[in-house]
Amino acid sequence: MKINWSEQSRDDLRDILNYVGSSFGGRKASEVLAEIRRTAEMLENFPMLGKRFVEDEEEGVVYRTLPSKLNQIVYYIDGDVVTIVTIWQNRRDVKNLINLLKKSSE
Repeated sequence: MKINWSEQSRDDLRDILNYVGSSFGGRKASEVLAEIRRTAEMLENFPMLGKRFVEDEEEGVVYRTLPSKLNQIVYYIDGDVVTIVTIWQNRRDVKNLINLLKKSSE
């Protein structure tokens, strides 16, 4: 499987790393980045690893989530490509995540 990072997921990752870096230092930000990358790389060989989260029946897309410590990698599978839609911090309201996924499929 090929991993495709959406623009939204790259922005989210940048925001997470900026927050962690400014709050806890560069070393901790590097650790978080390494953990998220390691988790995402598992999807290359095990794309169904994540838990089914929500289905957009109209678009025929099943979103899955895979935890990476304090974050969730939200993705979907299309053929031999895993698209990471967003990186979601566990502290955030999950209702906002569902709204984001609906907007991304429009």
